[in-house]
Amino acid sequence: MARRALLAVLLPALCILKLIGSSPLWGQEGDGIPLAIGFVAQNGDTAVEYFTDTIPREGDTASGLAYESAPPGHQVVYLTNLERVSNGVPPLKAAPELMDSSQFHSDWMAENDCFAHNCSNEPEWVTRIENAGYLNWRLLGENIAAGYSTADAVVDGWMGSPSHRANMLNIGFREAGGGYAFSGTATYYHYWTLDLGERNNGQGYPVYPVIINNEAWSTTDLIVDLYVHGSGWANQMRFSNEGESWSGWEAFSPNKSWTLSCGSGSPATVYARITNGSVVLQTSDQIHVDIPLSAQPNPLVFFSEQGTTPTIPSSYQLQITCCDSWSATANQTWIQLSGDSGTGSGEATVSLEGFPTNPGTHTGTITVQTQTSQEQVNVPVTLVVTDRPLLKNHVPSVASDQS
Repeated sequence: MARRALLAVLLPALCILKLIGSSPLWGQEGDGIPLAIGFVAQNGDTAVEYFTDTIPREGDTASGLAYESAPPGHQVVYLTNLERVSNGVPPLKAAPELMDSSQFHSDWMAENDCFAHNCSNEPEWVTRIENAGYLNWRLLGENIAAGYSTADAVVDGWMGSPSHRANMLNIGFREAGGGYAFSGTATYYHYWTLDLGERNNGQGYPVYPVIINNEAWSTTDLIVDLYVHGSGWANQMRFSNEGESWSGWEAFSPNKSWTLSCGSGSPATVYARITNGSVVLQTSDQIHVDIPLSAQPNPLVFFSEQGTTPTIPSSYQLQITCCDSWSATANQTWIQLSGDSGTGSGEATVSLEGFPTNPGTHTGTITVQTQTSQEQVNVPVTLVVTDRPLLKNHVPSVASDQS
């Protein structure tokens, strides 16, 4: 009661809270299972209404969920950002503390078959967020949902409700966290939470996050788009991959194109510093780098005349593309590799030495393998030895295998 009274005084005075709401569980009117929509108003009052959802529940299992590689809670934040950006609102950073708070609540709802912001024996929702370490906050919000089996569906449902849409598009929020839990014995099976916040750091300055690719879980391109919060405060900014070397200071702009480094593998980290006078604030974000291993050209074909040592061509530059540590090995001693290991994209020189000289076709294989992901690519090597003169302009060109 004391905490609730304290909040009632402080929140309106600081203009901290606009709307705190749960998700709607929208569905066409019909004979579906009735699903609740909850709402917590600024004065602390709660209300529950009921609608129906026509999605069949019998046999609904977690195995049928349409997830991408991202955890569903993170995917909720990413999809929320797509809605924000399409509506001209800056994206949100997936804050670990809000991720923990929202996941805690989704787990609690699923395990206790409860659909509410504050389930029985659970900490009050603001306390729950603070217990997760989200302190010095100035604005908080929360959406919850039950019954939706995918992140796309739950975000669509929230965007269909004016109050929850307002939470998601509130320009005051800078950070968010998503949580999801499934229970085959709970009423609605699927339970979702989206926590939203804006806070100061320990020195009293606002937290201005940097967001990579709208908080996408992964990228297949080292060139990414950054969004830097700080408009109206910062006047300069600079960036670093993995916190090692920094770019030069430049005029502040919320949008920045940046090239990631593969030096530390995946996920890749981008650090941002923004400044206003003597005050410098630093933040960072991460993204998983999903660049499939490839080696080109592939295959490699050499030609040689019987009794001569040079080959045509004399060597190949094997281009290795990945974002991991890699090594290259050959299964024949006459296949020579120079630069047979590296980190990130690189190249290895392939030449032949001490190879068979009898006429015919001789084969071998170069295997390129990554250290962390254990991806593997085989590059066939073919040596054609002829007992007739070999004219260079008669040697067929070899096309790279792009499949």
